Amino acid sequence: MQNAIEYEFETQPQAYRFLNTAKHLQADNLKVKYGQSNYHVKVSYRIKTGEFDTMLAQLDELASELGGSEV
Repeated sequence: MQNAIEYEFETQPQAYRFLNTAKHLQADNLKVKYGQSNYHVKVSYRIKTGEFDTMLAQLDELASELGGSEV
């Protein structure tokens, strides 16, 4: 199952830093790109089945650290 989420940031540098950091997280079929604008980052990945998936929590924590929030 594929999951997609978009985050919004106050500044473009924050969004860029999130984009580059999130690209290196370990997830199946991970895709990270700009969303609606260069203040938004869209992330999609395949959810792990058969075990607890922590990817969304990792993304939320990273976004929060960089001043972003889920759209």
